[in-house]
Amino acid sequence: MEFWQNIGPFVLAVVAVIINGVPQLLYAQARGFALKPAGFAYLIGAFGNMLTGSVTPISAQAETITVASVKKNLRNNVSSILLAAILMVVLGLCGGVTKISDFAGPAVVAGMMSGVGLILAGVAWDMFGQEKRTSLVSIVSAIAAYAIFLDSPNKVVWTIFISVVVSTADFLFLQKRRVDVSTLVEEGRESVEMSSEWRFWKKEYWSDFKLIKPTVNLTVILGALSLMMLNIGANISFGGITASIAGTTQNVDHLSIINSLADVPSALFGGPPIEAIISGTAGAPWPVVCGIVFMLVTAVLILTGLVSRLGRYLPAQSISGFLLVIGFALTFAPNLSTVAQSDGSMSGYIALGVTAWSKNPFLGMVVGVLVRYLGAYVGLV
Repeated sequence: MEFWQNIGPFVLAVVAVIINGVPQLLYAQARGFALKPAGFAYLIGAFGNMLTGSVTPISAQAETITVASVKKNLRNNVSSILLAAILMVVLGLCGGVTKISDFAGPAVVAGMMSGVGLILAGVAWDMFGQEKRTSLVSIVSAIAAYAIFLDSPNKVVWTIFISVVVSTADFLFLQKRRVDVSTLVEEGRESVEMSSEWRFWKKEYWSDFKLIKPTVNLTVILGALSLMMLNIGANISFGGITASIAGTTQNVDHLSIINSLADVPSALFGGPPIEAIISGTAGAPWPVVCGIVFMLVTAVLILTGLVSRLGRYLPAQSISGFLLVIGFALTFAPNLSTVAQSDGSMSGYIALGVTAWSKNPFLGMVVGVLVRYLGAYVGLV
């Protein structure tokens, strides 16, 4: 009986996180990346979580896509993703990410995570500025759903599902609008064009996949280092947040290896970077399996071209309510409490402030560590 009671929340979590990811994949397309190669990244992510029991799935994230596509030269961008992936795999195999987390200390890590919460809430506010009605409907319905299901173990699932469905329904049926997909790719940006062929057993399907030869130059190296910094911060913070929602811990080295290996086939064919996410699957029954199913289903949707078609019916601002609740209620507030109760709380507060100001978790962590170990010499602690 318990099995059948859990099926509903399980399925809702998968659907909700897929809906959350689609606008971000479409954003990657707007930045010139091809979507189909990203399907291979999701397959590797599912296989990696299956092997390691990782609770944190990987998916497209707006901040990583932005950092990876600061320049409009696609070859440089994918080369940066590949170089960062190689360096992160080496770091993960050496246990480097865990060592960095231990060296930073709980106050700094919690401060950084709290800053990430403010960043997520800030993204929700930016979305409100872009599309006020859809964002407002999403935010109000998310807060209402979170309050109603506050005592439910599946409150995260219900918050995502209800806010996205209600705001999307308002956009489609009450406003009677559709997303203009013709304006997706930014003007002047190099992009990979792929056909709408979806039958991967056909020769025509695979003719779309053209290897982009990597290159190495100063722009590529600097881009790779930026992505490494962001990925270290994201794996520690997002992995920690997702694992805490599931009531467990996350091996950030395993997570770093999985998401870096996943980037390789995606980038080689012009696809976007994929990273750890704060996922509602962690709040669902059987969180590890739920994350794996999410990645497998998303891979199928991408490889068959359905994600591009869904883009016409799913406004990006539908996720603003979920981002606000996750950012403030589930990330900022609890981690701020951890900072307040930790030794060396000043380093945590500074990590929080720098992370939120710079929108770079790694930079926040670096400054926090400097304050922790050198602050006494300048009178900060």
